[in-house]
Parts: sequence; C-alpha cells; structure tokens
Amino acid sequence: MTRWGHIALFFCLSGLFFAWTPTTQAARPNILFFLADDLGWKDLGCYGATFYETPHLDQLAHQGIRFTQAYTASTVCSPTRASIITGQTPARHGCTNYGGSISRTHLGLAKAFADGGYQTFFTGKWHIGNLTPELAGFQVAQEISPREGTADDPKSTRRITANTIRFLSNLELDKPFFAYVNYHAVHLALRESPSLVAKYEAKRKESPPKSAGPAGLEKERERDNKQVQDIPEYAAMVEGIDNSVAEILAVLNEIGRAENTLVLFTSDNGGLSTKPCTSNLPLRAGKGWAYEGGIRVPLIASWPAHIKPDSETDTPMTSMDFFPTLLNLASLPQLPEQHVDGVDISQVLLGKATLKRQTLYWHYPHYHGAGCIPVGALRHNNWKLIHWFGEERYELYDLGSDLSELQDLSKTHPKEMAELQQMLKKWQRSFPDIKYDNPNTLRKR
Repeated sequence: MTRWGHIALFFCLSGLFFAWTPTTQAARPNILFFLADDLGWKDLGCYGATFYETPHLDQLAHQGIRFTQAYTASTVCSPTRASIITGQTPARHGCTNYGGSISRTHLGLAKAFADGGYQTFFTGKWHIGNLTPELAGFQVAQEISPREGTADDPKSTRRITANTIRFLSNLELDKPFFAYVNYHAVHLALRESPSLVAKYEAKRKESPPKSAGPAGLEKERERDNKQVQDIPEYAAMVEGIDNSVAEILAVLNEIGRAENTLVLFTSDNGGLSTKPCTSNLPLRAGKGWAYEGGIRVPLIASWPAHIKPDSETDTPMTSMDFFPTLLNLASLPQLPEQHVDGVDISQVLLGKATLKRQTLYWHYPHYHGAGCIPVGALRHNNWKLIHWFGEERYELYDLGSDLSELQDLSKTHPKEMAELQQMLKKWQRSFPDIKYDNPNTLRKR
C-alpha cells in the first residue's frame, strides 16, 4: 500500500471510530425509574381507581405495558428499596425491616451503570441505612428527608420534580443516563397543597365513593381494613405524583431523549389499608401484611418502538428482577453473584416471552404498626402459602380462583400443604443469620 493509501486508511478508520462511539452510546437506552412510597395496587386509574385521578400515569400505561402481578420484595419500604439496589431478597441482604440497613460493600445497581458509562442520578427518599446513594453508585445524589417538606410542598414532591428536571437539563449529550426518582408520597402523614385537597373534598361530597370489595375483608385481626378510597389528602398526594411524572416526561421530550428512554413506574409496597389510608380491595389487607394487598403493586413500563402500546402481562415479577433486567437492556454485563435472587424479565417487558420461574418468597420476621405479626410466605404458581411465625400456623390459598385470599385451603389440601411447607422451610433455613422479633421462632421451625 502506498503512503497516501495508509493515510486514507487511517482517516477512514478514525472516522469510523469517532462516529461509532457516540452513536453506540446514544443507542443504549436511558433509564428513568420512578418509585412511589406506599402506593397501592388499585391507586391508579389504569388499575381501577375512580376517586383518585392519574391521567398521565394512565397515559404512560397506554403507551407501554402494565403488569397485573408485580410484587415487592417485602411488605414494607426499606427492604424493598434495598432489594432493587442489590438484586437480593431481604433475607439475604439483611435489611428485613423499615429503617434497616445493609452492608456498604454491595455493588449497587447504580454503580454497575456508572461503571458502564452511564450518568447516574438519584433524588428523594433513600432509607437504606449505611449504604448511601453515593456508595450505591449515584454520581449525583440529592437525598431528601421527609422532614424537609414545606407548607406548599409538604411531601417534597415538587422539589423532587425540580431536582430531576435540573439533572435532565444538564445531561452530557453523548452519554446515556440512569435516573432514579423516589417519592415520599403517598406515605403518612397525609399532606398536600390545600387547593388540591379541596378539589377532592368537593368530589367526595358530590359523589361519595362506594366499596366494591367482597364481604369478609372488613377486618384484619383487631384492625379495620379500609373498604373505600375516599380520603381527599391521599387523593391529592396521588395526583401530586401524577403531575410530577408528567412534568418530568415533558422535559424528557423537550430535550429529545424520550424516544430512547425506558420509563418505569412502581411502588415499594402495597397501600396502607389498616391505619387506614387507602383501600386495596379486592386484594386482602395492605402494607405490613403478606397478603396480596401488602405486596402486589402497580408496575408500568414504557419504551417507544420497543414495548408494544396497550400491553398487559400477568407474569409475576419482583423487586430483585430490576437489577439483571436493566443491565441486559443496557447491554451491560450481568453480575450474578450480586443480583443472585433476581431474574431477567426483559423479554417479558418486550412482549417476546414469558417467565419460567415458578416460586417467589417473602420474609418479614417483625411486628408492624399496621397490625401484622412476624410472617413468611411463598407463591408457587397460583398457590400462596403464609406462615405466621409466632403462632406456628399456616394458611393456603389458590390465587387463581381466590384473589382475595378468603378461602383457607390448608385443611383440605394436605398434599399441597406438605410440599409447600417443605419448600418454604428449606428456603428459610438457607438464611440462618436473620434476626427475628420472636427469638423462639427459629427453634420452632
């Protein structure tokens, strides 16, 4: 080859290199992950709510896929939040109760994204103890305490919105981003702007909501279980989240990043029904409980040109699945020793396959203010087994025919009971270091 031929080849290869790098980066999807606090399965219009108004989240569901059987790793917030970040069940990562903590050595989901060339951002509620957002890999972290709210913004929803918009407005154009937006709403205390609350007070007066729940779910132990969604302050907080998501998505569109952004919206546990705040009917109970109302939540995913609009799936998934799924969609290497309890559900999101996993587990060895006592559970296909630790008692339900968990089949299906008990005991015994509120539980088991 002549000297000029070598020069021409050099510039040709250089041009390919410089053209390839930003194009490849731009082709990798951005991730915008919204996490609400204590938002119930029936709290969005697209999941059946009528008193609460969520037109923008309903539109997001229309544009993408809606999961009808999405589960959280725990019945309360901190363990679920830790499971999203670690890809591990609470029984493994060790944060089994709200306000708990995990090891600072975990390779967080955001760290994997940062190492893979992503811009990483967090704002809002963290609540995972020693593992700070920065240690988890967030390059920009704006944690907000629930005590930082103001009279005009009591749950900091608008501050969280502003933080996210500021991040999106200052992105490096040649790099994808992972933004994790965590709301304090709709957690107690129930507060929102007076004008928004007044809207729902008028709506309740004009057309009082009625319960559509089945008989038999009026109480859980000594607690009343809320039968209707009708609290104006709660409704206002739900709408506040909906408005926030709309503002953020509008900016995403303005900066030209909407087309290649996977948007996720979900909650950290079921709605609080025995304090009460909201009703999860026809699901039984709510936050703090291992019944469906405490662990089944809304999950919406939208990604233009990749997720078919108006899609719906009844494939069960759980919090630990986000870690391997998002790594796969971002073309980042899997970290199986870290997200050991998660399963890649990317093909379910994209409508290309179902999931072969049959069993999900829960472990909450604590008493909770919502009235629940230490409990464990598993779901195997449509069978749901619940283990009340202190009472050494089991309940068995068929979710396929009894979504409300009203018919305990533990006495009439001995074969299934024995098989599921052995499965749950084997799983529980694989975590010997877990601390229980009742110290006799381990010996009894």
